[in-house]
Amino acid sequence: MFSNRTPRDLAGSAPVRSVLTGELISNVSEEFRHEREVEFLCSLSPDCLEDILTGFGRRASHRSITAIRGPAEVRYLRSQINLFRIRSDAVPALIR
Repeated sequence: MFSNRTPRDLAGSAPVRSVLTGELISNVSEEFRHEREVEFLCSLSPDCLEDILTGFGRRASHRSITAIRGPAEVRYLRSQINLFRIRSDAVPALIR
């Protein structure tokens, strides 16, 4: 099915500095993917963020992050969003 795709060259991945941890992480790692997700969620308006996290139209939705990943994951994402906002304000050069 995906025979035309080649695996990523993990040895050639560039390290980037994490805003959340301050450490160097690979740009093909799960930590990098998570940080980009948190960065995207930070860029949303408060109403849109709330809709995505808990449900569209201020009601529970089967497509919300709460419904898909559970309330514990949403609590964790909220803490990561707050941390990202604090640290990205302190080091704006790291955010594009």
